[in-house]
Amino acid sequence: MASDSLSATLPFTLLFFSSMIGHELALESLATSYQSFPHMATSITLFQFGFCVLLPLLMSLCFSGGDVIKSFPRTWRQLFTYVKLSSVVYGATACATMSLQYEGITYVTKVVFKSAKLIPTMIVGVAMDARAEKAGKVVKKRKYGVWEYSSALLLCVGAAGFCMSPKHSEGGDDETKIEEKSQIDLGGHWIGISLLAFSVICDALVPNLQQQIMHGTLGNTSTVPSSPRKNSEEDEELELQMKSLVDEDRGNQTQPVQQNAAKNTRGLSSQALLVNTNSIGFALLLLSTMFRSTFLPMVSFIVTHPHFLLLHLTVGMGLGTAVLAYTELIRRSGPAVAVAVATLRKVVTVVLSYIIFPKPMTQVHVLSAGLVMSGILVGYVGKGRRGH
Repeated sequence: MASDSLSATLPFTLLFFSSMIGHELALESLATSYQSFPHMATSITLFQFGFCVLLPLLMSLCFSGGDVIKSFPRTWRQLFTYVKLSSVVYGATACATMSLQYEGITYVTKVVFKSAKLIPTMIVGVAMDARAEKAGKVVKKRKYGVWEYSSALLLCVGAAGFCMSPKHSEGGDDETKIEEKSQIDLGGHWIGISLLAFSVICDALVPNLQQQIMHGTLGNTSTVPSSPRKNSEEDEELELQMKSLVDEDRGNQTQPVQQNAAKNTRGLSSQALLVNTNSIGFALLLLSTMFRSTFLPMVSFIVTHPHFLLLHLTVGMGLGTAVLAYTELIRRSGPAVAVAVATLRKVVTVVLSYIIFPKPMTQVHVLSAGLVMSGILVGYVGKGRRGH
């Protein structure tokens, strides 16, 4: 059973890691080579949104018969589901950025908060499963024990330490620290902390909302009209799922039970979810660039600078592929696994940056490496004990 789970997760994990590395290298190259271009942020964001729509759409047309087009929202009620999801995604990013404007909130504070989102993701997932079950939805409830939470805590603390640069992890002059501490506005400090906390809550909500949409347990996300035959098949499938859940509560966890519980004919594919969500942001951003008269200057600069275009294509393709792999991880293995993979990806990126661009290692980084390895080991041992 463990080998089956690993074989289902490993390809998307490797794809996510490699795509994000290529995406970040292209971003760094753009930032260093074209600093004078005034519309850099807008052009990058436009390509990122565009590929997060175009790539899953092309994959759906090539391999799934265009199911993305069939499941595109056709009513305001269906569209509102994705507007809410987009708002939560925006809240996670915007609140974290806004928090840096307040006294006492530094890059280190932001890193610590954002690296700790794995544990809230697990807690929110359990709460959302309970709410869905109370509402009469057929869900396979997630349960996390001491081993899982201990592993998540070690990974979060280790990732936070790894993401700190040497200048952040080293101590400064005592008089400077006292002076800076005396100048902190406590009111603004707590506003910044509240914004970071809200950002982490949004980060925890996003993958859980995505999983419920893909599994068909959140609102009315299906747009494909159902035939009488399909309705009877869905009723039969729901009956099988109910029997599976009863058997699971009695401790009879077999492979057919897990397969029946995992099936859900009312959900969406990862490609459909990405197209439905990102098309909103892409359309709004494209319209805003046209109204602000920045679209034509961007197109003109791209046409006359092929290297600039190549880097933008790499940025868009890298992020689009990474987001698609990440969303598929959420669908197959759950939000907690996907967020844990994303947390480990940050650690791997930092390690590669120290190898490619040598920088001094500190005791904090060595300790963080030990915590990350301990978290992986604790998770592996916990999974083995749970299997028995």
